[in-house]
Amino acid sequence: MDEFSSPTSQIPPPSAASESAPPPPERKRPRLDLSEPQRRKRGMFGVLLGTLSQAKKEDKERNASEAAKKRQLIDQRLQSKLKRETDTVRRAEEARKDKLVANRKEEDLQLKDSIYKLRRARLPLLANFLLTSDIIPPSSSDEDPAPLPLPFATVPRTHPPPLYYLPAILTPAQESYIARRKVQVLAAADREYTDFLAERATGIEEITVLRKTAAEEEARKNGEQAAELDKSMDEDKEQAAAAPAAETEMEVDDHDSATLGSGSKDAEEDDKKDEPPTIPADGDDAVEY
Repeated sequence: MDEFSSPTSQIPPPSAASESAPPPPERKRPRLDLSEPQRRKRGMFGVLLGTLSQAKKEDKERNASEAAKKRQLIDQRLQSKLKRETDTVRRAEEARKDKLVANRKEEDLQLKDSIYKLRRARLPLLANFLLTSDIIPPSSSDEDPAPLPLPFATVPRTHPPPLYYLPAILTPAQESYIARRKVQVLAAADREYTDFLAERATGIEEITVLRKTAAEEEARKNGEQAAELDKSMDEDKEQAAAAPAAETEMEVDDHDSATLGSGSKDAEEDDKKDEPPTIPADGDDAVEY
């Protein structure tokens, strides 16, 4: 009976079989190698950034150097302009002073000329009179010196002012006294006027030199003003001529920047096309990195 027992009795229980069997190996999906496209994309992006940074750096250096040159040029122009203006003001002040001195000298000469002409004409007439301050010797000769009239005599300030008079009948001593004084007064008046003529000639020469210097300075100032006006007009013309060229340059730069932007966009699109399509992963099928 034991030999012909049912086969089911000889089959081990399922629990024991499952416990003794090894577990199946875990399935893993192969990892996708995306390093090469990413590396190429990063390399192209780095090259683009390097080019842009280099261009920006060169542009900054160029602008800095040009700005420094412009500032230096502007400083030099300002210094030269300040020096010219200082010299112009100084020379104008000197010319103004020279003109004032010339006018003052001319007025003094005119006043002195009037005074000496009046004295030369009036003193010989006064020599025909006697003065209350005259001391006439009772017996005089032609060799005795006679005192000059008031304008040529040194009279003390405390002395009362002398008066001119002429007696109706002159004594021989008075006549001789008046005759000698006429000769002395005429000689003194001529000598005084001659000295004044020499002084006037020297003064006229000084006035001529001063006015000539002032006229030259005024002419030079007018010439500088005309030259500055012409220079400013030329600079305005140059700026007006350079404005269209600058606008054209800006348009070209804008066009180049637009072309560069479109080129970078095209490169990015080509990189996207070259990249392999990514496989969506869900749950256990997600790719491990």
